[in-house]
Amino acid sequence: MPTAINWKDEYFVSKERIVLTNHEISIPGIRLLATHKIQNAILPLIPHYHENAFEFTLVVKGSMSFYTDHKEYSVPGGSVFVSFPDEIHSTNDIPISLNHQYWIQVDISNPRNFLYLNEDTALELIHDLSSISRHVVATDNKEIRRAIEKAFQLCQISGHHRQAAAYLLIFLELLIASSQESRYHRSPDIEKAVTYIREHITEELSLDDLARLSNLSTSQFKQKFRHVVGISPRNYINEKKISHSKKLLMEGHSVTDVAMNLSFNSSSYFSTVFKKYTMKTPYQYISEHRVNK
Repeated sequence: MPTAINWKDEYFVSKERIVLTNHEISIPGIRLLATHKIQNAILPLIPHYHENAFEFTLVVKGSMSFYTDHKEYSVPGGSVFVSFPDEIHSTNDIPISLNHQYWIQVDISNPRNFLYLNEDTALELIHDLSSISRHVVATDNKEIRRAIEKAFQLCQISGHHRQAAAYLLIFLELLIASSQESRYHRSPDIEKAVTYIREHITEELSLDDLARLSNLSTSQFKQKFRHVVGISPRNYINEKKISHSKKLLMEGHSVTDVAMNLSFNSSSYFSTVFKKYTMKTPYQYISEHRVNK
């Protein structure tokens, strides 16, 4: 396993990714604020940590997987992954797939003037953040997204750092409140669809049929599924099919057989979808894992 590094990002701007560091943000206690709209799978996150800093990753759309403390955590849209100060985490060699995310690094090394708060209030906030008891916090709260989006917009405008700090404080307080609520449960209709998908992953799964199973119209089903699961139903189905295909490929099944087994129209279409979610063709995946063995 690679040695974990103390990860430090640099300022970066592109069409899909913007990374603002403390130099651009100028808010005490905020080391980084960033966003990324991922259209195709990108390289996995290597094992790393953030010295004296929390990292909170809000998955707005899609989903993401993190690995820490010998456990893998699935983070659906609308949820936040919490990385605690100096905690080693990665995506465990899993490419980062289609999603839209914001992440923020909160440096707790100096509580004085932290987010422009007085020291006692800052210490209380840091204590509450440290008391979050789980790595994945389901927010189901549009306000938490609005808060970080507004903060991000203000951080890109000169002279608005205090207003941005106020929105970041709202984000952190909403996160703390969400972490203290009961764990999120799927509604019975969507849970029925999710269970059906998992139990019939080798079949051709029609969204119309899944909608009928959930007693919803197709448009209602797609909208509710995305809201509840955090990812579109077709994207969810493809993710599960590709995950299952990896096991079949490692068992020695041919690419054509796997494609047919999972009800893809052709092996070429299966290869296209496989590469979209893994950054590799099925043949490359087989070859790399044989070498690693």
